[in-house]
Amino acid sequence: MHLDVQTLSVVTVFVTALLGALLLFAGVQNRGVRSLMWWGAAHMIGALGLSLVALRGTVPNFVSIDLANALVLFGYGLIWGGARVFDGRKVNVVHLAVAPALWLIACRFPQLADNFNIRVVVVSTMMATLAAMTAEELWRGRDEPLMSRWPTVIVLLSNAAVLLARVPATLLTPILQDDSVMSGVSFALIAFGTLLFTVVTAFLLLNMTKERTELKHKIASLVDPLSGVANRRAFIDGSRKLLARQAVDREPLAMLLFDLDFFKDVNDRFGHAVGDRVLQVFAETATKTLGSDVLFGRIGGEEFAALAAVGDLGEGFAVADRVRRNFAATAHRFGDEKLSPSVSVGVTLGCDPHVDVDALLAVADRCLYRAKAQGRNRVEASLFDAGGEASGVCAQSILPLLKSDPKHAAA
Repeated sequence: MHLDVQTLSVVTVFVTALLGALLLFAGVQNRGVRSLMWWGAAHMIGALGLSLVALRGTVPNFVSIDLANALVLFGYGLIWGGARVFDGRKVNVVHLAVAPALWLIACRFPQLADNFNIRVVVVSTMMATLAAMTAEELWRGRDEPLMSRWPTVIVLLSNAAVLLARVPATLLTPILQDDSVMSGVSFALIAFGTLLFTVVTAFLLLNMTKERTELKHKIASLVDPLSGVANRRAFIDGSRKLLARQAVDREPLAMLLFDLDFFKDVNDRFGHAVGDRVLQVFAETATKTLGSDVLFGRIGGEEFAALAAVGDLGEGFAVADRVRRNFAATAHRFGDEKLSPSVSVGVTLGCDPHVDVDALLAVADRCLYRAKAQGRNRVEASLFDAGGEASGVCAQSILPLLKSDPKHAAA
């Protein structure tokens, strides 16, 4: 098969520039992802460098060799910088100029300037290093669930491997330095590989940013922006899944309903900023106390809920009271004796595999109402019967436990 080098070169330059423009346009449309502008600029500068390489023989060697490869290296550096920006790391602009500057300095030495093969070895090694560095940057952010991140890392490492493979290939089979080099099969393969790598990389980078945007929107729809915990929708959906699993595992689930005491007075007397901080502190305290395995969310203004796997109602009560005590112990953070935040809690236990979330919340709400009526800053608990009503009789073995003392608030 005959590969027309000039045609491949023109196509590579055109496609690279087009992809760069696409990435820049996407960056303008989505200003929240600044890395798109970096990657778009990288492709545009890379296209300029490749166009100068393709002009070899018609322009001075300084332009088609020295400057052209410096621009391509700068493009690789911008891709690396964009990867750092993508994952929220700082970029020292000086670092982006290191590879191009080293290349231009190296070109001043006759040993490199007069030897095409050494130039190939040097520039290939530098490009491979930058590609590997970019892959390493993206690998560092692997905890973020972005499917496109993995193939992007693989493509970058593959590109680095191919570039490094040019080193022994060039040393073992030296390329003749004359005007025919631009029409050789090796240059055609390099041009085709560059085109393929450019298209695949641009697609993956663009898709990675799209995945992140979608992930942010999904998180925003499921997380309460003030407290940082699950919102009502996420809590209800999560509770339904846990209750469905309970039908198989037969593990009791305790519904804990929290309501901050006198919260309206806090907002009226100290302002909404203080009220917001109280909500945040409670969410932080409850999250730490309950642990990551417990479903916890904000389901109303100052109302929170948790669904936890427990052994019995007594354990559910103990968990709720631990949250209450730990939250009361944080009151000193607000630095005002007149402000002593506290929380009342209603607890019920669901053992019926057919129970639904609304029924559990309704029983827990009646327990919460009882806690409010009996002085607040306390926990009240009741069993849940198959009819969805709070049992009026608690097991005798846990009656002593179901008396939380608001006077004692130890973490």
